[in-house]
Amino acid sequence: MAVRNILIVEDQRLARMYLSSCVEKCADCAVAGTLTRADAALSRCDEGRIDLILMDICTENDSDGLTAAEEIKKRYPRIKIVMVTSMLEGRFLDRARKIGVDSFWYKDSPSGNLVGVIEGTLSGKSYWPESVPPVQLGNALSCHLSDQELETLRLLCEGQTNAEIAASLNVAESTVRTYIKRMLEKTAYSNRNRLMVAAVGKRLVVPGSRFGLTDRTE
Repeated sequence: MAVRNILIVEDQRLARMYLSSCVEKCADCAVAGTLTRADAALSRCDEGRIDLILMDICTENDSDGLTAAEEIKKRYPRIKIVMVTSMLEGRFLDRARKIGVDSFWYKDSPSGNLVGVIEGTLSGKSYWPESVPPVQLGNALSCHLSDQELETLRLLCEGQTNAEIAASLNVAESTVRTYIKRMLEKTAYSNRNRLMVAAVGKRLVVPGSRFGLTDRTE
């Protein structure tokens, strides 16, 4: 069987080394190159045959892996793409499905067999997590927050006021205050600022001005 060429797009050196080691364990696969910026991946695909890309979502200088994957899929639909990330922002999953990538893998997944994901994706299979791994927020797990509370938290982290959040969610401002109160009660954080710092610091929320997440319909 011909060797399948794998392109790695990852800006963290240790993660890049790990991804390369996984490719080396795959049958009939070779690392065709490594990049630290997602916006350079399309040009690399233009230069020669690439069979699969391991694409980090957040790369050097905030270069967006999802946008790069979408562009590559439009020009080279045969190229398989596995998104890899340590970011637990749920909208990344939604957008990745929408743009048509083949598989999605969390770097910190305890059951994640990346070698199997690579080989399976090359054979035409798709691998998607059933849900976003939960994050500990104070006394609660992120999965204990409702969808409405999580969306409120995302908008808070984007700097929106209660009134702006109410308009975005099409609810009363008093409802927004209730969502915030419930989150503080569940997590036991003393104020919303501590909650926001924890959510961003633990990668549950990525402010929507980055990585193409401004439009919440995506």
